[in-house]
Amino acid sequence: MLIQRAVLLDGTATDVRVDERIIDVGDLVPHKGEQVLDAAGGAVIPGLHDHHVHLRSAAAALTSARVGPSEVKDRADLARALADAAVGSDGWIRAVGYHEAAAGPLDRDVLDEVSPSVPVRVQHRSGVLWTLNSAGLARVGLTDHPDGRLRSADRSWSDTLQRDESGLAVVSRRLSEYGVTGVTDATPDFEVSDIVKLIEAHRRGELRQRVRCLAPGKRILHDGDLDLAELTAWIAGRHAADAPVAVHCVTAAQLVVTLAALREAGTHPQDRIEHAAVVPDDSVA
Repeated sequence: MLIQRAVLLDGTATDVRVDERIIDVGDLVPHKGEQVLDAAGGAVIPGLHDHHVHLRSAAAALTSARVGPSEVKDRADLARALADAAVGSDGWIRAVGYHEAAAGPLDRDVLDEVSPSVPVRVQHRSGVLWTLNSAGLARVGLTDHPDGRLRSADRSWSDTLQRDESGLAVVSRRLSEYGVTGVTDATPDFEVSDIVKLIEAHRRGELRQRVRCLAPGKRILHDGDLDLAELTAWIAGRHAADAPVAVHCVTAAQLVVTLAALREAGTHPQDRIEHAAVVPDDSVA
């Protein structure tokens, strides 16, 4: 494709020839049969790369009920949102974005009070926790679970769920509309089979973006079991193999423990802290 009458970010007016990548820039003449787009003086930039996205979760969220503080103000609102939610083809109601500010702490008993009798699972806004009602716990074989609060990273229960990736093409189209031509999937504990599925979706054209995936070495922390010695040993083991670590920190406690572990274990040039959602002033340096 030849893009004519385009303007670069430095103000230069030019033509740009593109395929999957930019091929040529300058005063260009269309090839025979080449598609020509008149940019009419509009600015053009190279494709953007989203370095942190969870494609499967984003696809599933398209068919999930939204129950965050913007949509839910109390338990009555939560009950209405779940009652109005469609039951998926897998028999579940899936809700996302929950935070305690919406309707208070959530466990299986609260969810049983406000949710339909079908299996329901509600994801916390942090992404690290799901709460299931009793029908949902029975579905995943955890009928006697005390509170229905399950870790996202615990595959002993999540692997029993039917994967819904029907929204992948929609997510890809939305990313394209924002100019995103490449993504890095940051889902922890990705297996080779997961990566192959994304590559195949790209080849089929279902996923338009070029796909990269994080190497193993991502840890999602939880405030209830912050183990400094264990985290330090894990980091040291990764570094001994000349591999970096990525630590998901969304609270101040998680950040402080991670910094202490990195100070003890030493750092790798490619180590990183993901999100850093709460950073006390004395932790910035």
